Amino acid sequence: MASQQKPAFGGSLHSGDISRARALADSTFDFVMVDLEHEGFDLPRLGDTLQWLISRRQMAKTGSLFPSPTPIVRLPHTLGERTMWIASQALDYGALGLILPYTEHAEDVEMMVRALRYPRREANGGVVGERRVWPKLASRYWGCADYDEYFDMADFWPLSEQGEIVLIAMVATPTALENIEEIASVPGLSGILFGAKHAWSALGRRGKTDLDDPDLVHFRSSVLAACQKNDIVAGTSLSGSAPVLGGGTVNVPYLERRIDEGFGFFLTQGNGRPELTR
Repeated sequence: MASQQKPAFGGSLHSGDISRARALADSTFDFVMVDLEHEGFDLPRLGDTLQWLISRRQMAKTGSLFPSPTPIVRLPHTLGERTMWIASQALDYGALGLILPYTEHAEDVEMMVRALRYPRREANGGVVGERRVWPKLASRYWGCADYDEYFDMADFWPLSEQGEIVLIAMVATPTALENIEEIASVPGLSGILFGAKHAWSALGRRGKTDLDDPDLVHFRSSVLAACQKNDIVAGTSLSGSAPVLGGGTVNVPYLERRIDEGFGFFLTQGNGRPELTR
């Protein structure tokens, strides 16, 4: 939907939560964040969760072999730890995107892009990409006829027009804010997600997140400006309240203001796309 310049909405679940995976598979969301960061770090269970996010009803409706909502995996480590194998295995299980928590430096994003692209020969004769070859699970999950078909699509959008994988940097710290323009300029990055509640905590605040706090507004606006400058998609979380049993709140006027500003994707704790007033 980002390539069509329409706002996309996503929910979240912990890896291994099969009941919620079943529910979200039939939801109206555009994507689902499968979380390995806080609970459920178990890669075989990630594979099970991805399978339960497949809905034949949705496939018949969309006419696509890809699962809808699109599964995007949030990694369990900060990007600065430079841990490659978990991201590689998440892609090998079939994830169609990755969220990089607590991104702070452009160099770390560059390293992740390089590590997770299959080797490709460029026009100058050089070879870029270091991803290891073991796509048996992913190519089947994607419905590919063979490895070559998967290879052609297993690249980052919009770096590759054929790419079907999104790479999202999640930013929340003062260091990330200082480096936001450099982060947004890394080729291969699809977008940046502003984690409002994470930023609230990183700023030393407590209690309910005030989404209109001047410091959060400045951070959010800086993310949007950097993304627009580099033609990638800006996203933000929507709920100012802590989630309760998969709930949370969506302030629709707040959401519509963010859409008008230019934000392209939104993460919420609800159970489907919010009802807009227009």
